[in-house]
Amino acid sequence: MNNEQQKIGVFLCHCGGNISDVVDLNKIEEELSKNEDVVTIKHHENLCSLEGRKIIKDQILREGLDRVVISACSKVTHGETFQNYIKPLNPYLYEMANVREQCSWVTEDSEKATNKALSLINSEIESVKYDEPLEKIPTQVKNKVLVVGAGISGITSAVSLAKQGMEVTLIEKKPAVGGAMVKVGKVFSPEKLTEDCAACLLNPVINEMVHNKNITLLTNTKLERSERRAGNFDVILRKKPVYVDPEKCTGCGRCTAACPTIAPDEWNEGLINRKAIYKPFPQAVPSKYTLDDEHCIKCGACLNVCPTDAIDLNAIDDIISLTVGSVVIATGHQRFDTSKRPEYGHELYEDVVSQMELARIIGVNGPTQGKLLVPSTGKVPRRVVMVQCVGSRDQLPGGHKYCSKVCCMVALKNANLIRSHYPDTEVIICYTDIRTPGVYEKYYKFGQDNGIELIRGRPGEIAKEDDHLIVRVEDTLTGIEEEIPTDLVVLSAALEASEGTIEVADTLNVALTEDNFIKEKHPKMKPVTTDIEGIFVCGTAQGPKDITDSIIQANAAATKISELVNGGLEVEPFIATVNVKKCVMCGTCVDNCIYQAITKSKHSIHVDAISCTGCGDCIITCPEEAISIQGQSDDKLEANIKGILKNKSDDEQIIIAFLDDIGNVSANNMGINRVSCPDSVRIINVPFINRIKYRHVYYALTHGADGVFIGEYPGTSKHEEIRENVNIMKKHLEEEGINPNRLLIHSVFIPYFRGLANQFKEFDEELRITSK
Repeated sequence: MNNEQQKIGVFLCHCGGNISDVVDLNKIEEELSKNEDVVTIKHHENLCSLEGRKIIKDQILREGLDRVVISACSKVTHGETFQNYIKPLNPYLYEMANVREQCSWVTEDSEKATNKALSLINSEIESVKYDEPLEKIPTQVKNKVLVVGAGISGITSAVSLAKQGMEVTLIEKKPAVGGAMVKVGKVFSPEKLTEDCAACLLNPVINEMVHNKNITLLTNTKLERSERRAGNFDVILRKKPVYVDPEKCTGCGRCTAACPTIAPDEWNEGLINRKAIYKPFPQAVPSKYTLDDEHCIKCGACLNVCPTDAIDLNAIDDIISLTVGSVVIATGHQRFDTSKRPEYGHELYEDVVSQMELARIIGVNGPTQGKLLVPSTGKVPRRVVMVQCVGSRDQLPGGHKYCSKVCCMVALKNANLIRSHYPDTEVIICYTDIRTPGVYEKYYKFGQDNGIELIRGRPGEIAKEDDHLIVRVEDTLTGIEEEIPTDLVVLSAALEASEGTIEVADTLNVALTEDNFIKEKHPKMKPVTTDIEGIFVCGTAQGPKDITDSIIQANAAATKISELVNGGLEVEPFIATVNVKKCVMCGTCVDNCIYQAITKSKHSIHVDAISCTGCGDCIITCPEEAISIQGQSDDKLEANIKGILKNKSDDEQIIIAFLDDIGNVSANNMGINRVSCPDSVRIINVPFINRIKYRHVYYALTHGADGVFIGEYPGTSKHEEIRENVNIMKKHLEEEGINPNRLLIHSVFIPYFRGLANQFKEFDEELRITSK
């Protein structure tokens, strides 16, 4: 910190009354005017407006300000806005106090809200003194992209990128492309109130991908490893053995006829079998035969009949290395395992099927050539009952609390198809709530007019009775319990994160949501971007959605990559730096960096500025304390604490809450949803929880804080280590004669902001009891 007195300007935003209706900004101004470091204080109704920008810039020039503090909303919302507004100052010489989401929106009492706001602003005034003029780190991104997953979103993204002149490698772990869309048979058109052929819509996109010279398609291929280097990604791909040479194979099918081994046919959801050497489905791309080495017994029967010697049973994996500038995760979804709900009898009864199994049954290229037949009898069903929300909106163990978004429309589509082609078949949908937003409501009404019956209620059991099934359900609108006899039951299973999504996220070090979908950097302000620069997500890898939304996201991801390639990558400067005078070249930091951002040469330790995320792991593990993070010093964090405690009164309780970025968004959601929070809570947002050292906890508890709350997202590789560090901190506190229960660590998740609020309340109450 500069020893000379700094000129700090504080700007107070009314936020159209969102702040000023609760916080007494005149009192704030009066108190801040007593601070000799603050040379100007200005109000404005909306600081984020162009007029607000003019006020900030005029004061910087007129008063010769060195630093700026903005009292407004969340930095997540308008951080970049105010970075631009403080020019000609360096964009890193400012701080923001969140007095909207984390103060005025969660504190009803005006006096308490005003006191809390003052301490939050004081915290940033003290913190900004330690800010350094920094610059973003520019780098050029390679014009090469890896797209992982060749469903509709992956293919769409690849085609869009290729049209913009980029070299795209599109990989798919299965032997054919198309993902879930290629199996559904029909897709609904709410505008025309019809069901269109899915393959007819998908095939032109696939053909465009196949014929684009900028796209290299690799099927039966998985992402094995990835390393970040200078803004690019060095990736290793593993391609399964090519047992059937696509250049030699003529597709005659003699190998399949000769093969003695059968296996479940994935294309038809296991409703029928296929051979161990086979073509995935008639319209498969690539249009070649493939061998399933899991079921193949290597008997050689196929070798004996192949006329072109296209088969090699001794083929081995191919390891492919690439360097790409960007990655698109389009790994899709999987469906909820309905065996977790045995009361629905999916594994027990042949005539209980999933919506995808029904789609294959009524698909023209399905196991029954498009005829709706009951599996056990081979007859057209007299009645079909569909059960919604199997595994979604489900509070039971193994279920998902979220709505899967597409299930209602899928059920209505298949129900309409049945009613249109089999008018004598009765269709009943048992639903929790029918969700058909926007224009889809028209299709819902069309379905009702088409004779689809609806019962509001989630069935409790499906049982077998004589030659039919019984669905036991309570109609929650009438309160009547019903037993519905039916020939066929169709389960609408939840969409959930695929195993491939979780594996790819682990390989690329990309964060996941609590539900194991790829986490966006900010779902509103930065959709399709992840917390790793250069990695993007689209489709159901990000969360449940329909085909239209998947395509929109795919094009959005391609656009963001185009921006990156054409404009270059600028990385935030909050990276690790090594003090060469203290460093003893032990290499501990190299071994502990999960991002592989630190390397050791003969004479020095080098930090790759592009790969480094500023997580602070190296700071914690360095035995010589030779590493620091630019712009995020220990002294700066201590200054935050000092500012919060500056005007604490004797009868006031204050809890310092350190929240990581996920916890901070969760806290913002408390405000957005007007969930009250104890006025004692003062939040300090740190990018990573392992930045909190014992010195910070000790300083807080010995300088007036009644408690320290650490909110940590548990879905990181350092979760166990962080918990252990907190236990060590508690032992140190006890040794110092400080009650270790004044330090609390708790898990935080973005959707569960009410749980975070409850934890704050419980901790606040516990501290009040123990302080008596």
